[in-house]
Amino acid sequence: MRKIGLLFPGQGTQCIGMGQSLCEHDPWVRERYAEASTILGYDLEKLCAEGPLEQLTDSRYCQPALFVHGFVAARVLQSLLQDTTIAVSAGLSIGSLVALAVAGVYDFAAGVRIAQKRGALIQEACKRTRGGMASILGVSVEQVQSLCQVTGVEMSNVNCPGQIVISGEKDRVDTAVSRTPELTGGRAIPLNVAGAFHSSLMTSACPPFKEFLEPLEFHPMQWPVISNVTGQVIEDVSHIKSLLVQQIVSPVLWWQCMQTAASLGISEFYQCGPGKTLIGMAKRIDPNLVVRPFGDYDDWNG
Repeated sequence: MRKIGLLFPGQGTQCIGMGQSLCEHDPWVRERYAEASTILGYDLEKLCAEGPLEQLTDSRYCQPALFVHGFVAARVLQSLLQDTTIAVSAGLSIGSLVALAVAGVYDFAAGVRIAQKRGALIQEACKRTRGGMASILGVSVEQVQSLCQVTGVEMSNVNCPGQIVISGEKDRVDTAVSRTPELTGGRAIPLNVAGAFHSSLMTSACPPFKEFLEPLEFHPMQWPVISNVTGQVIEDVSHIKSLLVQQIVSPVLWWQCMQTAASLGISEFYQCGPGKTLIGMAKRIDPNLVVRPFGDYDDWNG
């Protein structure tokens, strides 16, 4: 039996047209977009198809959009795959909500509501602070840690060798960007984001998100799910809610997530959702890992 892993991308991969070919080919997908639109109070399929991109980039809209696209892509992919077992799932930031949903922790409607609440709280936290982010390329984790200590920023994403993202107050991020050339081989790219995701500047979102999650019923996972807070397989369903709250202010340990997946004996994955960002990261983490895109029907090659 062929074993694969499902991977789900995070914010920043959204694009106009995401999910449209799936909607055109599959009535079940259109029904899920209609269901999500009822929950959200706006036409999600139209927003994804037509934009505007500025609205789709807003966390309040982006996070539910990525959840729905990732979920329907995974379900369609599962219907296409034959003699295949899903052996693990993992998601980068908002993608982790999809990884849990497809593993049966909660249903589609609950996932849409969680993504909607998470996106709204994070957007509100962004408005309360003046944060920024930058991608630091070509240097080690230890070098970035030293840069953070000197400039007062935080590591927010450990994506893969040579690609680490920092977050913090915008002035401090600007200082870190200006000092990156001091690191041998280092260069920095400021990111066009609304705030300092996965940093202490998002702390205000944690208490209301914890309160929102508290009454929800979570079910046992149908297969292992890797948390990007720890980079390890989630041992018990009772840990999930606290991990989802911690994730808002904790760095995304994607590099470690993929190493953990590989340690389970899985080398073949599909990125379910828009873009191909996780494919490039996987190649840098371990050249033996194969990640194929599946965001629309044109990606399917069996």
